[in-house]
Amino acid sequence: MTLSPSRRWPQLLLAVSLQLSACAYLRAQPVDAVANPELDELSGLSRLLATDDWLWGHNDSGDRARLFRVGFDGSDGGVVEVPGAKAVDWEDIAAFSWRQQPALLIGDIGDNYALRRSVSLYAVADPGANGDRAPLLWSLQFRYPDGPRDAEGLAVDPVSGDILILSKRERPPKLYRLAMPSQAPEHGQILSAEPVGTVLHLPKPTPADLADDPKYGFLRDWPTALDLAPDGSYAVVGTYKDAYLYRRQPGDSWAAMFARPPQTIDLPQWRQTEAGTISADGRLYCAGSEQRAGFACLPLPAPPIEHPTVP
Repeated sequence: MTLSPSRRWPQLLLAVSLQLSACAYLRAQPVDAVANPELDELSGLSRLLATDDWLWGHNDSGDRARLFRVGFDGSDGGVVEVPGAKAVDWEDIAAFSWRQQPALLIGDIGDNYALRRSVSLYAVADPGANGDRAPLLWSLQFRYPDGPRDAEGLAVDPVSGDILILSKRERPPKLYRLAMPSQAPEHGQILSAEPVGTVLHLPKPTPADLADDPKYGFLRDWPTALDLAPDGSYAVVGTYKDAYLYRRQPGDSWAAMFARPPQTIDLPQWRQTEAGTISADGRLYCAGSEQRAGFACLPLPAPPIEHPTVP
């Protein structure tokens, strides 16, 4: 039987949808670890703005200032040096546009014992798929108005340019904001981050979490990563257990968005999941363990279907 064009379109759309889903699934296969053995304490991940073929990753404290290209299957794309930056406790990295050019913002924001007087952000030019240097564009130092704290989540709003930092060791975690500098900040200047709200509805550790890991199971809801969609329409908060997608409604403040219940992204249950990012096409969430226990890129959940109320 020959289908009319109007009846053929749904089948064509379904076929395209299945092909796209299959591609995402193939890219989402978990692996034991990223391929480069020198990326042995994966703490931050970010997409590339220029191409969606690679991700950027970096180590936690103890490494020198360098970035690693990571494939969606964990493959090794080489190492990029970041001259002029210091690596005290790098915890996250975010892609953004600086003066219409692709850039990366590196968060030296770890502070396990809340002892650092100020912490640092480094903006570098994104060297893309082939460069071996990430030139420093500028750096800034900032402090929190309510005292030092540990943070592992960093993101840049692609619409407003706001820099967002998410604290780790408090319930609920606090969200802070810095305005994106229009020019390189003055050397020695210390800015103050603005508190803008809290992130709610991160599920508390369950009895099963505590039984599975009696020593650290109570930390399963601590946030270890933050990223925003390429169009700013949603945010994903990664934790030691799973990741959580918060959808943004038109006109939402950050506090309003993070006050709504999120959708859960079920992650493989690795030890110490600390890195996470959204792919440049906005369809995948990639996450990895700091202990080289695993790495995967997973399809993001579709928006929930809203059923109209029948009067």
